[in-house]
Parts: sequence; structure tokens; C-alpha cells
Amino acid sequence: MSLLRFIKENKNTRKIFGKRELKIIEKQLLGINLTQSEKNRLSRDIRQKFEFIKDVSRFSEEFKLKKGNEIKKIINQTKEIILEDILFKKIKKIILFGSATENKLTFRSDIDIAVKLDKISLKEATKFRIRIAGKVPNRVDIQIYNYLPKKIKKEIDIKGKILYKK
Repeated sequence: MSLLRFIKENKNTRKIFGKRELKIIEKQLLGINLTQSEKNRLSRDIRQKFEFIKDVSRFSEEFKLKKGNEIKKIINQTKEIILEDILFKKIKKIILFGSATENKLTFRSDIDIAVKLDKISLKEATKFRIRIAGKVPNRVDIQIYNYLPKKIKKEIDIKGKILYKK
């Protein structure tokens, strides 16, 4: 199928291109001379729209705009980074908590992740947090479950979502 035929038959074409633009595209593809005004419109608007379509097409798997898709990617990347750490053998659980689990995310929300470790000193825990924080996006807040206040632990136990469990 040619571009011209596709543009003429696809009902969504008009959502991107105006009637006049479609006429200019048709004239250009058929080799019909364009007026100066049409040439300007072709280079100023139409070609730029096609260039954008070409550039954005590499993200086609994301076009469905699934809710929370970017957040899910960040969470999964963070989980993988945590599991690749030298303390991997000590990790009991990785738990997502806070606004991300309660469906209350805003642009300013962070992504709270608690890591429950087997017998770890405060010094080791701090080094672990620093190592992980340096590898994950700033939006991610890593906490060591073992050293959190009881109130927060209780909230995590009730509302948290387990991302990994040994």
C-alpha cells in the first residue's frame, strides 16, 4: 500500500493533517506543481509532522498509555539493581509502600521501597542505601525495613506490595 492510498483511506489521518495539508501531500506525491504558499506549508508544517511521527514511532509499544507504565519500569529497574547488589544473599524481601501502592501518586511523589535484610548492622545498611541510591533515579527512596520505626513497619506490613521474597 502506498502512502497516498493509506492517507486517503485511514480515518485517523484528519486528526493529524488538515484538508489543505492532505491536498498538498497528494499534489507533492503525484508530482503536481505546488504554489509558493503550498511549498512553504509543506516544509514548515507537513514534513515536520512526518519527522515527528517517524521519531515517536520507536515508542510504539507505549502508545496505549497504560496507567503507571513509567513508574512500573522504574520499580522493576530498582528491584533488579537491588538484587544485583553484593548483599543479595541477605535480602529477605523488597517491598513497595507509600503513595505508589495506594494509587495516590502526584508529580512530586517519590517511590518508596523498603528492603528487609537478614542480620545487618546500621553501618552496613547505610552503605547499602548509599550504593543503591547512586544507581536508581532520584525519585526512588530506599529504606532499610530493619531500621524503620514500628509505626512505619506496621503500615508497610498492612499496605505494602511485595516485589521480591526469598
